[in-house]
Amino acid sequence: MLATATRNAARGAICAVRGDLGLGFGVTTCFSGTASQVIWQGQRVLDATEFDEYLSSTVASRLEDTEQGKDFEADMRALASTGVATDTLEDLLQTEPARKPWEVGEALAECVLEEGRGVTWPWNMERDKRTPKASLPGADIVGFLVEDDDIYMALGEVKTSFDAKRPPEVLYGRGGMITQLDRLAREPAIHLSLLKWLYARCKSTIFWPMYQQATARYLRSGGREIVLFGLLMRDMDPHEHDIQGRAQSLASQVVAPTRVELTAWHLPRPISNWPQIAARSA
Repeated sequence: MLATATRNAARGAICAVRGDLGLGFGVTTCFSGTASQVIWQGQRVLDATEFDEYLSSTVASRLEDTEQGKDFEADMRALASTGVATDTLEDLLQTEPARKPWEVGEALAECVLEEGRGVTWPWNMERDKRTPKASLPGADIVGFLVEDDDIYMALGEVKTSFDAKRPPEVLYGRGGMITQLDRLAREPAIHLSLLKWLYARCKSTIFWPMYQQATARYLRSGGREIVLFGLLMRDMDPHEHDIQGRAQSLASQVVAPTRVELTAWHLPRPISNWPQIAARSA
C-alpha cells in the first residue's frame, strides 16, 4: 500500500503536505525531480479565494507599477491647472490597455520568485512592456538571486498556457521555454545585452553592489555561474508530464555551474479570468 501511494505521489495523483513558501497563499508540491544541473517541481494552489486575493493585491501592484504610477498621476494632476487640462488628463489615464492573461502570468511569476525564492528585481519590467514596440533584453526574468551571502544573476522565461497537452506546446520549438533557457545558458551575446540592461538600471542605485557581486561571479566562472528559472503557469490539474521530460532534455545540455529551476504552477482559476481578478484591486 505504501509503495503504491509513493508511486502515485510521484505521478502527481496526490500532493505533498501543504506549505506557504512565504507567499500569500498555501501550496502543495505534487511532484519534483533532479537531473544534473536541473531541478523541477509542480506546485498546486488549492484555495481559490487566497489566489484571488494575491492576484488583486500583490500581483496587481506589480502590474500597475503602483509606486511609480501614483507619483506620475500626482505630478500630472499638479500640472493640470484648468478644467480642460483635467479633462484631458482623465481621458489620457483611461487609455491604459486591458491586461492580457500572459501579462498577468508574468507578473505572478515575478511575485512568487521574489517572495518564495529570494529573487530581487532592480527594475519593474512592466515599465518597458508598456512602452509600444519596446525592445526587451532577451529574457522575461532579469534580476538577482540572493542565497545566504551569495548573489547570482537570475534570468529566465515564463509561459502561460491554455494548452491541454502534456507537455504544452509552449515548451517546444524555437520559441519554446526549453530552447529559450538553453540559449540563455549558452549565448554570450544575450548575456552582454542583459548585463548592459542591468547596468543602466543598477548604476548609482542601492542595487549597484548586487550587480557588482553577481557580475564578478559570472566573469570568474567563464560566463557560466548564473541561475535560470523557467515557470509554466497552468490552470489544469498537476501532472509530472507537464515538465519532467523537457526538464530531463535540458539537463543534458546545461553545464555546471549554471543551474536551472523549472516550476509548473497549477492554479485554481481559469487563465482567461486572471486579468479581471487582478483588476479588482482597490
